[in-house]
Parts: sequence; C-alpha cells; structure tokens
Amino acid sequence: MITEAPVEASPSISVDPQWRPLVLLGAGAAMFVLIMIPIQALVFILSPPPQTVLAYFDLFQRNPLLGVLDLDLLLTIDYLAMVPFYLALFAVIRRASVTSALLATVFGLFSVVLFLVSREATFSMWLLSGQHGSATTAAEQAALVASGQTLLTLYNGGTFGLSYLLGALSTLIFSVAMIRHRVFGLLPGTVGVITGLTMVVPANLGQTGLVIAMLSLIPTALWLALLSRAFLRTAKANTPGHGPGHP
Repeated sequence: MITEAPVEASPSISVDPQWRPLVLLGAGAAMFVLIMIPIQALVFILSPPPQTVLAYFDLFQRNPLLGVLDLDLLLTIDYLAMVPFYLALFAVIRRASVTSALLATVFGLFSVVLFLVSREATFSMWLLSGQHGSATTAAEQAALVASGQTLLTLYNGGTFGLSYLLGALSTLIFSVAMIRHRVFGLLPGTVGVITGLTMVVPANLGQTGLVIAMLSLIPTALWLALLSRAFLRTAKANTPGHGPGHP
C-alpha cells in the first residue's frame, strides 16, 4: 500500500533537480495558455461560430483562417500546451501525494487526447468546403453536407463533453492535493477548486454550459497565473546557489 508522508506547509515545494527543466516548461505553458485566453475570447466575440454546415462551408470559402479559428484551432494549441503543464504539476505534487498526482495527470492527459479526437472538424471541414464548392451534382453536395454534419456532431458531442469533465476532475484532484499538503500555499489550490467546479458543466451543454464556460475563464486565468509564478519559484529554489542556506 502506498503511504504519503505529510508535507510541511510552505509557499513552494522542492523537486529533484532533474525535474527542474520540466517545471520551467510547465511555467511557460501556463503563461502561454493565460495569454491565449483573451485572444480566444476576442475571436469568439468578433466572429461567433456558424450554426450550420453550409454556413461553415461558406465561411471557409471566404476566409479559411477564420474558419479554423472558429473551430477551435487556438484551443487545440492550448490543450497541447497543457501536456507539459500537467506533467510539471505531477513532478511537484508527487512528493506530497503520489496517488493524487498520478490520477490527476492521467485524467488530464486523457482529456487532451479526447479533445484532439473531437476536433477532427477543425481542418476536415475546410477540406469538405472545398469539395462542396467544386461538386457538380446535388447528390455530391448532399453527401458532403452529411459528412460535415457528422463532423459537427463529433465536435459538439460526447467525446468533447467527456474531455471537459476529465479536465475538471484533473484540476480538482490537483487542487485538493495542493490544499491538503499546502503545496504552493493555500491560494492556488483554492482557486483551482473553484476552477474545477466551474468546469463540471460541459461547454456543449446548451446555453447554460456556454455561459458557465465563459465565466470559468476568470478563475482559470488566475489559477494559471498563480501556478506559473509558483513553478518559477520552485525551479529557482532548486537552482544551485538558491537552496536552503543560500541567499
């Protein structure tokens, strides 16, 4: 049976020196996602996503870049950046609670994988749009519209919802472990719990889900900012000349 030793309350926690590059990478990933949040919100406000397959086809034919942006290109990049972020959290929290760190990391990485699977439409819709524009018969056009509808169903379907819930669960487990073991102090864990709770309602759950998803960006941004700073502080504490007994 795995036993977990209590960790002394502290605003930071030490990590093995070999984990330091990963912790620094996690700090950079958190800051990157933080910067991307207002950019994605601006794209959503200025160009609300179309509601039908034909509207997407028309958008791609007029402005392919805006088409892939409306189909979550930036959010896909964000999810990829979350991989080193989750691994950095594992590197830090495993010393306080290896069980929580491992479970949260697995849930987080599965969340990334499922999200990427659900975003097949991001580029495939662009391809279908071009084929629809060059189709010569009504039957060909109808088949392409049906393929596009399948992509949009996957885009807004259960795979994405499960990805969202796994991300929420990962955030909650990491954050509860931070609070319980005073990793990085009390504030990051508390904000993380709030973030995780706002993510329990998937963004694809109608208008309610969309509103809650937009509101969740506020604690998410704060959580990322706090953890990016905490990662940098932890990495610095493990740099030669900055350990215990050093100025």
